[in-house]
Amino acid sequence: MPDKPLPYVWETCMTMGDQWSYKADDRYKSTRQLIHLLVNIVAKGGNFLLNVGPSPDGRLPEPALVRMKEIGEWMAVNGSALYDTRPTPPYKIGNACLTKKGDTVFAIVLAADGQETPPKEIALPGIREVRAVRMLGTDTAVTWNVDEAGLALRVPEAIRTSPPCRHAWSFELTGATLAGD
Repeated sequence: MPDKPLPYVWETCMTMGDQWSYKADDRYKSTRQLIHLLVNIVAKGGNFLLNVGPSPDGRLPEPALVRMKEIGEWMAVNGSALYDTRPTPPYKIGNACLTKKGDTVFAIVLAADGQETPPKEIALPGIREVRAVRMLGTDTAVTWNVDEAGLALRVPEAIRTSPPCRHAWSFELTGATLAGD
């Protein structure tokens, strides 16, 4: 995976486990790791080809099926932050990956190791203007303000107690202007 977008179409091809073909005791990447890879790749304009080797009888291994189901659940909440988007500089601010669709920027905040809920506050320096903010997967309002330091989001306790998903949380920033735009 490149450090920044490439000026041509590119794809990351990776296995869900340690090898391309079936291995009975393969070590699978965690759902969290796979979602973080997907978000990082899309934020840089790439495609993610994820391999799973079927068993000799043609079945997909249970660990792979569990991860696919969990990724699907995450995508049901956050898909609009990835589908039909384009990369936007600076591509990543701290632990938030950025994508763009029209005049909307999506900030996808990646969970730290062991983190199960979104942080109470999220700082996004470099975002200079925003007309509206909403967190995907919830109707609960997220409070925010923009000052000389950039955009600051405050995630309400109701969302933190019962987040719409795990592993990463997407914020839709309508009318966002980034430094350098």
